[in-house]
Amino acid sequence: MSLRDYPPGAVFHTSSCPDIDGHSAPSFEVLRAVAENPSHRYCLCTGGGPDQAPYVVIERVDYGPHIYVPSSNRPRDAVRALCRTCRGTHGETATGAQPPTLIVPRG
Repeated sequence: MSLRDYPPGAVFHTSSCPDIDGHSAPSFEVLRAVAENPSHRYCLCTGGGPDQAPYVVIERVDYGPHIYVPSSNRPRDAVRALCRTCRGTHGETATGAQPPTLIVPRG
């Protein structure tokens, strides 16, 4: 099995969720997306998963610049644990920002 990076996670909502406007996608498309990218999460409006919400709206989230902080969730095929903020595996550096650098003078 080869290890891979995961993109930042999307949020799944019901089409009637007051937090999002959009078009619903059939559950087979959602299940395929889940199989390919387990970094998603369900909004409370779905009741916790596809059994309670057979149709969902997929919200792509802009998490902005942030430093990678590993969570306890690491899929078997992930290169590292999912980020606590975006649920992606973007590594040691931030998305759009660099971690603080310490410069120590010689001598």
